Amino acid sequence: MTIEQIQAKQLEETEGLSRQWRDSELKATDWICAIPDHSLHSSYMTYRQSLRDWTNTEDFPDTIPTL
Repeated sequence: MTIEQIQAKQLEETEGLSRQWRDSELKATDWICAIPDHSLHSSYMTYRQSLRDWTNTEDFPDTIPTL
């Protein structure tokens, strides 16, 4: 295996773990969707959208969305 192949495999694994983390964050914040009058509803909706968009950014998986 070449260095490039090893690096590509490591990146693939990191991206997979990052997607798993993202999915768990979305699942953990599902509850807020049903409470539109919650004081942090807007912040959570913005965060959730950032999570969904994250994998299509140049910074993926190096930076993570924050609430």
